[in-house]
Amino acid sequence: MINIAPNTQLLTDTSQFEVDFVIPRLGIDLPIGIDPFLLFKSRDNILANLHTSILKVFNKGIELVRERKLSEAQQLFDFPEVAEIGLGYSKKSKQGSGVGNFLSQLIIETLIDSPALQERGVKHIEEMQLVSVGIGADRISDIAANLLKQYLIEYTQKQCLLWNIPLISGVPLSHIFDFDTLTWYDGYFELPISPIDNSPILLVPRRIVRVLPWINYDDFFKMEFSTYLRAKRVKGRLATKNIAPAQIKKEEKEKVVSLNRTEIERIDRYVLAKEKAYEQAQPSLNYIDASKISIVAEELKEKLNQVKTGREDAGKYQRVVLEILNFLFNPELIDGELEVATVDGTERRDIIFTNDSDQSFWAYLRTEHSSIFIMFEVKNTDDINNFYLNQVATYLGDRLGRLGFIVTRRALEEAQQRKSFSIFNDSQPRKIILTLSDEDLCNMLDMKCQGNDPMRHVQKLYRTFRTKVQ
Repeated sequence: MINIAPNTQLLTDTSQFEVDFVIPRLGIDLPIGIDPFLLFKSRDNILANLHTSILKVFNKGIELVRERKLSEAQQLFDFPEVAEIGLGYSKKSKQGSGVGNFLSQLIIETLIDSPALQERGVKHIEEMQLVSVGIGADRISDIAANLLKQYLIEYTQKQCLLWNIPLISGVPLSHIFDFDTLTWYDGYFELPISPIDNSPILLVPRRIVRVLPWINYDDFFKMEFSTYLRAKRVKGRLATKNIAPAQIKKEEKEKVVSLNRTEIERIDRYVLAKEKAYEQAQPSLNYIDASKISIVAEELKEKLNQVKTGREDAGKYQRVVLEILNFLFNPELIDGELEVATVDGTERRDIIFTNDSDQSFWAYLRTEHSSIFIMFEVKNTDDINNFYLNQVATYLGDRLGRLGFIVTRRALEEAQQRKSFSIFNDSQPRKIILTLSDEDLCNMLDMKCQGNDPMRHVQKLYRTFRTKVQ
């Protein structure tokens, strides 16, 4: 072990803006958690399917309670804190304390006391906040993190390879869930470790974290009980004036959750409203130091300028472009990957993002051009010829969508611009190839510093292409 100040980033030479995951702070938790609703609403099939799997497990546990197989239910509902992710609400350090048995018993007692919930099951595990005094946002994150641990292992390994984070062989990790057998197991994995205490580290995608879950008790309380409480508080103001606000809030929650356990329709009404407003459910970014935006942008521009044009620096240019795109567009475009090959290895795309955005323009591209994925072909050259354009055109189609980008050092010459128009006119359905030059990247970095959305620049390029093409 070495002496490192608490709150030090795992990656000291990398900005949080540049990567797809939450950079852990060594020795201390970030005050955010995994929000399962962000899995539920995701267009990424992997994330959406994980939400479905979490629900199946939880509802299997409810079935066991209904059948009074309580020991089996307790084994399934075993959700200790997952210290490896470095998220939570402990102010001092990563506790990882053994709350699994306590939470398991709390869930079971809640279910036993709610025949209506046993019959209905849950549509979102966050609903447990609405029927139990002891279950809050931190416990919802614990439940999700436990059930997602296998996914987080694989995600961590991929990100470590991408960002050159050292992986250590044979790192022990406990309490991983097997969705096929519905059992927990322990294992040894290649993972990064904390230099403070050699404990394993799991990385979490930025796209699935929030300060509070989208479905949460305080929000439910305001939406479903505000009128009722205004009347009650007026009548009871004098009677409660000497009682601490925290005690009043606890007593109120006890009454609310007791009511919710029998009147499930209140929860149904609230959950339906939250599902309809899914576009407003966005990941929290409060852990990112916004004051450093300008500094990071200037550093990225300097990195870009230092890359020499030509084959020798092609890999370096590709890496800098990935960092810039992450800085500009995450969490709208997520899970950027370098050198993505097809199954047979015959095609290799430089950078691919998943388009998981609710913003109107990115959502429009997803619908209009089937662009659930966004491809960026990175060419470290001043001269884009027709061969490159034809190559990109062959990549576009049903699998990747019908809009892609070429990122290169300079804007297209007029002849190549006409070639891109020709590809559009000759393809059916239409294929669109847009070009981002170094100048475009720098302009978008400046926009980000000024508080403007760089997506607007891409939208302008798209509109120019569509208005010029015949």
